Amino acid sequence: MHRMTWRMLGIGAGLVTVALGAGAMGQAHEGEHDEAQEAAASAGQPQTLTGEVVDVFCYLSHGAEGQGKSHADCAKKCIGSGMPVAIKVGDALYLATMADHNPANKTLVQYAGQQVTVQGEVLEQDGQRLIAVKSVEKAP
Repeated sequence: MHRMTWRMLGIGAGLVTVALGAGAMGQAHEGEHDEAQEAAASAGQPQTLTGEVVDVFCYLSHGAEGQGKSHADCAKKCIGSGMPVAIKVGDALYLATMADHNPANKTLVQYAGQQVTVQGEVLEQDGQRLIAVKSVEKAP
């Protein structure tokens, strides 16, 4: 059992009551699996992916019609206007950003509807995938 310590903090003209636990705030209980720590350990794995550059909105809302060469012009408009961009690898969708934390739209728009090979750090959390792109080239 954890002992709680109550403190009164003066903030401006009012008082706020805060409960402080015996350990660090947010610390996992003994025996519990610390998923955040595991995710941090697996984050940022360098990988090379080959897949299609898609605009996320059309891909998710139009199904098969929202991808491929027949959709490339629409994808270019969507990606160029700032819609989220991703790399579709098989059945997996990787949201794309640049490794410097900037949007990948300007870099990937020219490849809309095409197969590319990207290198970067892959992050996964809560069922979502992201690749922080370091390099991109048209796939052979």
